[in-house]
Amino acid sequence: MTTGKAHPMQDEDLAIKIRDVRVTFGSTKALDGVDLSVRRGESHALLGRNGAGKSTLISVLTGLTEPTSGLVEIAGADEEPYPSGSPAGLACVYQKSTLIDGLTAAENISLAAYPLRRGMVDWPQMKARGRDLLGDWGFARLIDREVGELAPLERKVVEVCRAMSQGPRILLLDEPTAGLDDGACQELFAQIDQARQRGVTIVYVSHHLDEVFRVCDAVTILRDGRTVKQCSTAEINTGQIVDVLSGGTGEHTAARRSHTTTHTTLPADAPVVLQADSVQLTDRSAPITLSMRRGEAVGLTGLDGAGHVQLAQALAGQLPFAGGEVRVDGRRLRPGNIGNAIDAGVGFVPEDRHVNGFAPELSVEENATLSVLNRLRGKMGLLDRRARRQRYLELSQTWAIKAASADQAVQELSGGNQQKVVLARALAADPHLLVLIHPSAGVDVTAKDSIYASIRQQQDEGCAVLVVSSDDDDLEVCDRVLVMYKGALHAELARGWQERDLVAAVQGSDTPAVPSDSPSRAAAGSPHGSPTC
Repeated sequence: MTTGKAHPMQDEDLAIKIRDVRVTFGSTKALDGVDLSVRRGESHALLGRNGAGKSTLISVLTGLTEPTSGLVEIAGADEEPYPSGSPAGLACVYQKSTLIDGLTAAENISLAAYPLRRGMVDWPQMKARGRDLLGDWGFARLIDREVGELAPLERKVVEVCRAMSQGPRILLLDEPTAGLDDGACQELFAQIDQARQRGVTIVYVSHHLDEVFRVCDAVTILRDGRTVKQCSTAEINTGQIVDVLSGGTGEHTAARRSHTTTHTTLPADAPVVLQADSVQLTDRSAPITLSMRRGEAVGLTGLDGAGHVQLAQALAGQLPFAGGEVRVDGRRLRPGNIGNAIDAGVGFVPEDRHVNGFAPELSVEENATLSVLNRLRGKMGLLDRRARRQRYLELSQTWAIKAASADQAVQELSGGNQQKVVLARALAADPHLLVLIHPSAGVDVTAKDSIYASIRQQQDEGCAVLVVSSDDDDLEVCDRVLVMYKGALHAELARGWQERDLVAAVQGSDTPAVPSDSPSRAAAGSPHGSPTC
């Protein structure tokens, strides 16, 4: 680890002191010797790529995970250090909302500790407390509004107020600007500044480096479960952070998978499967144009909120779009029409299989064939069970699904096999275009390799595959990678991209242009330097 030496710290200066913390889950080392020193009253950025250990460290700080070894001391409200596991004096605002939509802002703010009077909830006191906290942000008007009706910034304010209602001296903010537009971000930053002026210590987790330099005094960078850099923001710049995040070499990681070397060059005359022209996700967003050819795998990535997930959902008929045109094999898609997209030959895997990927109590066979029930009916219009079983057996072989039987409930399968069932359903209708969002999310290495082999098989059979992910392994199966930044296509990386180029591109930095004679550029059908991807 390297540490900035401009500001040596004594223990009494620290709000958080972590030394050589290790966390293991079986044979997996989630944290492998992490150090973190956060001054009282400072705003400290915690950075790292996906899988670096940030979430595990946050879990340690909030007491949800007990370290396997190491020292964790946090100065609580009484200004004395206390051991890991105690929540006093520390609060966290998580990236994913923890609000209850059917409750008001006041009820959500006091959710952890409703004020009581004679054993009953003291509603006037609860509303007064919520109004005071919201008033600090200029949002007192939200006090009686149900949070399900609120705008993204308003919801974020309620979450921060709930955390602040506990009177913390330390506030953890995990990707706090996710889902916020630029104006809302600036308002949030101003409120963070005010919290710091009141003496609150901030730990700020983000992938957005421009935010780090706007909000934070110091930075700690994790890589592979270890602390690799800790210094003040005045001692480092964006390019240097990118180097540290990517390992500093600008080269690929050592663990490139063998399947990436077996790629067959895509013919330049392969027919176009997907043609998206001037697609606007909203009335104010930049128009996006891209094309994909038969047998091509294209990666699509970006930071949270960059628009890549929403673009994928729009291409698959899951979300309407404000303008432009999408064609699959020449057939124009109706915006926001899922059935029309399936009929046109689009298969889709959603972002979170647990939310909308499968019906947990149905069997693996039923889940895998849900998208093609209309094709499995007999002469009387009834479901042909033999035809469904045959189709499932074909899909289970393609995706190597391991289940006790076709009738086993999908909720009883491992995470990797659940994901394979979702992938199988996307493939059931013999699509020309597969849109896969985080295709290997939450699966082990063996399941990943099996999924990647199946993706390659679909390419070999002529399917175009759009892989939407922030996982390097997912992107490595692709012929090229498109990077979105703030709602627009920002860069295209050819196969063989370097990790540093990808890290820089998702931050909006310039990256080396794709050579005009590269297979991916030729496949895209666009001239060198064109914003059309």
